[in-house]
Amino acid sequence: MHRHLSDEELIERLYGLGEEPAASACEACRRRWESLLERRRQILQAVPDLPEAWLAGQRRTIYARLERATTPGWAIRPAAALATLAVIVLGLVLSAPSPEPQPTRAANDSQFFTEIYSLVESPEPRAAAPIYGLFEEQR
Repeated sequence: MHRHLSDEELIERLYGLGEEPAASACEACRRRWESLLERRRQILQAVPDLPEAWLAGQRRTIYARLERATTPGWAIRPAAALATLAVIVLGLVLSAPSPEPQPTRAANDSQFFTEIYSLVESPEPRAAAPIYGLFEEQR
């Protein structure tokens, strides 16, 4: 039994990567092969013939642009190095130990408790505090 050629096989053969289909191939494969050849002829006829001198000039222009082109990498490298340095310095500054907080203490415990007691257990209401403020001396 005959196996039909796949599209990939026909395209490979069209570009010379395999043998052309034998004359003994089935009618369907031969028709597909001939339609590929005809399509290739049409495409090749549509391509204009360009003079060799024009193509060479174009090639020289491309090479000249490639030689002139400067890569932006030289400008990025110092910026990346500075950013890395800034991150390292910031890390060192933030990881430095902070001074330990010093506990605040009242002059003595009895004075502390006296102040607390006077605030909590005052015989006068808190609403009277602004009135006392009127009688204090202004400096």
